[in-house]
Amino acid sequence: MAGAQESPVAPRYGPTGFVAALVTVAVFATVTWVWTPYVLLSLYSFGVASAIVLPVAGLLLLLGNNAAQVGRGILIGYLATPLTAAIVIIPVAVFACVT
Repeated sequence: MAGAQESPVAPRYGPTGFVAALVTVAVFATVTWVWTPYVLLSLYSFGVASAIVLPVAGLLLLLGNNAAQVGRGILIGYLATPLTAAIVIIPVAVFACVT
């Protein structure tokens, strides 16, 4: 039963990372949708939030174990912000230029 032993190394992805990604997506996607009418403010706040969130997530990655899972979850979830902005802003800009 050698395969039944628990690995001493923590898994890279787990429930804590999933919860962190879920919370990050919920917060930043909601903020992006709410601030859609204020495109310039949304882009400015995205830059400020990136300057805060990304280094914190990177530092969490360095800590290891559950903190590293949270850091990866934040980085994965933070991808929702530019994708949501692109999904919202690009069609509006295209239709504004066409009409």
